[in-house]
Amino acid sequence: MILLVSFIILLLLGVPISITTGLSTIIAMAASDINLHTAVQKMFSGVDSFSLMAIPFFVFAGDIMLKGGASKRLIGFANKLFGWITGGLPITAIISSMFFAALSGSSPATVAGVGGVMIPNLIENKYPKKFTVGLLCAAGSLGIIIPPSITMMSYGVVSELSISDLFIAAIVPGIFIGITLIIFSYVYAKIRKQEKTDFPTFKEVIISFKDAFFSILMPVIILGGIYLGFTTPTEAAAVAIIYSMIISVFIYKEINVKDILVIARKSVVTSAMIMFVIANSKIFSWYLTFQQVPTKVAESVLGLGSSLIVILLAINLILLFVGMIMDSSAAVLILTPLFLPIVTNLGMNPIHFGIVMVVNLALGMLTPPFGLNLFVASGISNMSIPDVVKGSMPFVLLLIIDLLIITFVPELSLMLIK
Repeated sequence: MILLVSFIILLLLGVPISITTGLSTIIAMAASDINLHTAVQKMFSGVDSFSLMAIPFFVFAGDIMLKGGASKRLIGFANKLFGWITGGLPITAIISSMFFAALSGSSPATVAGVGGVMIPNLIENKYPKKFTVGLLCAAGSLGIIIPPSITMMSYGVVSELSISDLFIAAIVPGIFIGITLIIFSYVYAKIRKQEKTDFPTFKEVIISFKDAFFSILMPVIILGGIYLGFTTPTEAAAVAIIYSMIISVFIYKEINVKDILVIARKSVVTSAMIMFVIANSKIFSWYLTFQQVPTKVAESVLGLGSSLIVILLAINLILLFVGMIMDSSAAVLILTPLFLPIVTNLGMNPIHFGIVMVVNLALGMLTPPFGLNLFVASGISNMSIPDVVKGSMPFVLLLIIDLLIITFVPELSLMLIK
């Protein structure tokens, strides 16, 4: 009770979630007469993990690729391939977001990286501004679904599952969501009779492909190495840094060694924030386990009935709500110890549940009141938050349908694992 009350009070006072989780736990531990040295030990042990080294590596590699010109080359190539068909520009935005997701591992970064280029382009070609911004918010949500995903790594650490298996499992659901967004955009453009861009010549496509070749190769190297068993996610992330430096400095020549140091400082700050969230969430989840809260929650949820379908619907609603108000990595670290034992006891594959959880939280990133993608899109489009929300609503409904399909068709998540 003390933990819950202090947690809510700190949130209402506007204390960041990373500090709230740690401070509320320390207050509860002090009230329970638990040695506070335990908190320090759990925080350090929580981030003392080889797997977690992948997070700062992927953040750094993604920042280098963004500043080094990879994103604009990917977008240019996608536009040559798809810009000429009905709905070609929205489809280009979606495909570009899928590629950029495989570089950044972050939804807000995907919205910013692709949206900064595509939003003006779509509006210039007479696509409604609300549709454009809503589309980029939805496509950006793929940033934490398509591997490498920082949120997926957080789930792997707290659940003690193979991060490689989670990455591989997320490929098909990520592509599935991308395809549904493409179909929606095609139908929308067909109904509105949107103009198409000119059909590119074969020479133009080849030139664009050559320009983007090294950018396209990045996710192939990362995912190929992991899928074929040549590298762990952490090793793949380290390779990604070296590769991104080489192509950005020596091939594209858009940044220099001095710029790398500036990018590194930014990446260190971002990574430190993420690791601080993980460290505080670790003592939070440890205290919950110590007080047998997961067991009590499991008993309460199981009181709804023994049907996995009913329980999954209830958990989906909770996750969707949490995704609206909390950072996705923090939500994973706090809620996984509560819900994972419940669904595994009912026979659900923990890898499948991880995919369901991350898709839920990705959906939360484009829903009000605090969906982070909404704020990023508002900033780069100069639209008010209410207008961004209105533009996102059709895509929220579409992604809810996708979520239900992914939840109740486990083969989508497990086919590559099997």
